[in-house]
Amino acid sequence: MSLTGGCQCGAIRYEITGEPLGYARCHCTDCQRQSGSAFGLSLYVAPDEVTWQGDMAEWHDIATSGRKVIRSFCPNCGTRLMHRAAQGTDYISIKAGTLDAGHDLVPSAELWTDSAQPWVSLLADVPTYTGQPETHDELRRAWADWRRGRTLAFYDDNAASYADYSQRDEPHPRLTAWLDGLPDGARVLDLGCGIGWATAQMLRRGFAARAMDGSRGLADEAKSRHGVDVEVINFGELAEKASFDAVWAFFSLLHASRDRMPDHLRRIYDAMTPGGKLYLGLKQGEGAVRDQQGRLYTYYTEAEIRRRLEHGGFTVTSVEQGEGTNFDGTPTANLYVEATRG
Repeated sequence: MSLTGGCQCGAIRYEITGEPLGYARCHCTDCQRQSGSAFGLSLYVAPDEVTWQGDMAEWHDIATSGRKVIRSFCPNCGTRLMHRAAQGTDYISIKAGTLDAGHDLVPSAELWTDSAQPWVSLLADVPTYTGQPETHDELRRAWADWRRGRTLAFYDDNAASYADYSQRDEPHPRLTAWLDGLPDGARVLDLGCGIGWATAQMLRRGFAARAMDGSRGLADEAKSRHGVDVEVINFGELAEKASFDAVWAFFSLLHASRDRMPDHLRRIYDAMTPGGKLYLGLKQGEGAVRDQQGRLYTYYTEAEIRRRLEHGGFTVTSVEQGEGTNFDGTPTANLYVEATRG
């Protein structure tokens, strides 16, 4: 599900094909003037993940922060659509008031609050800056927390029905084949275990398995259906050191944003012993989208996931393609990746 928008007269249209990097309300006087309102809405995205239809006009300006910026607008109706720094950034700012209805996004930061209108109530529990933040790191972390929360909220709110969908009564053939290649009694982490069917299969085979997942609802289902105790943590909280001989991450890391994948792979690397085995299940493709349930899906090509794993210290030993089915019944193209820790 991509994000779309455009100007008031319809001459300019755009589509955002990737996951946004952040979303903020900005109370600077520039944004107040350009929006004709109390604040502006800035949705930060990678430039190569937006496609445009129509030709925009540009105005080169000095922002309140002192940076040189290029402000783009429709030459016909005057709608401000995009801001970008003249140099030195990896993002552009889409003026989010131009998004089409139904996007469901919520700002996750407040900027330039020193010039906020006195009657405006600031958002609770988000990073707040009196001026311009020096970097976007905290904004992006806040946005990551919000988008992760949307995905986890689906699993928490629909744990029982999702458990019915993902329940397996027979051993999974891919897991069986992978476990056959591990030494007896190997320490295995089921990362993003869902309802715990894979952990249960590992335990029946005599492996020292541990289960981790970010959803409390799915953890409860794992306990009731399979007797599996799940450690409820997020990918970014994994802090084990050489604790596992193998890690099984079967269609779990696809819910992590692309910008967080290097850190997640580093944490997995640190958690494994040298020569340890890693198995990933991913969706094949490009970009990132949210489905109709609000879950984030990040897609990978074979070339990209090979590159990311090798950069993270892994040696890819096998990549297979296959087909699957989503929770809503739609078909998927999948990647099944095996790698070894260096």
